[in-house]
Amino acid sequence: MECRECGAVVDSERVERGYDYCTRDECVEACFAPLDVIAVAVNKASDQYVLKRDLGWTVPPVREGADDEGGWLSGLTPGKPTTKTTPRSTARRIAELEAQLDANLEREDDPAQRAKLVNDFNARLRRLNIRYRRTAQRRP
Repeated sequence: MECRECGAVVDSERVERGYDYCTRDECVEACFAPLDVIAVAVNKASDQYVLKRDLGWTVPPVREGADDEGGWLSGLTPGKPTTKTTPRSTARRIAELEAQLDANLEREDDPAQRAKLVNDFNARLRRLNIRYRRTAQRRP
């Protein structure tokens, strides 16, 4: 059998194993198709490996305007610098919530609405999952 890329004779052992190309680097690069294998994590056991086609997954659609070169940076648009935001500290988040509460309380005269604003503020603090009372006490 001849190699489908270069026309050289393919070794009979390779033909028996199902290959139709020779072992030259150029032919392997042109003909090699990697398997789409996914590691599935299993609780308290080794990972199990499954072919993607067996899971019935489809290929995600290609976004228009994506760079044809591929890679993990292909979706970024050139010329727009990315800004790295630093996470806000707990004290800063509390201060922002308190400032928002103060501004809302200044505008509200109804005692029921004021109580609702304070309850909403407390609920937001609880959602932050922090020790907000202790953190608020440490501020100068």
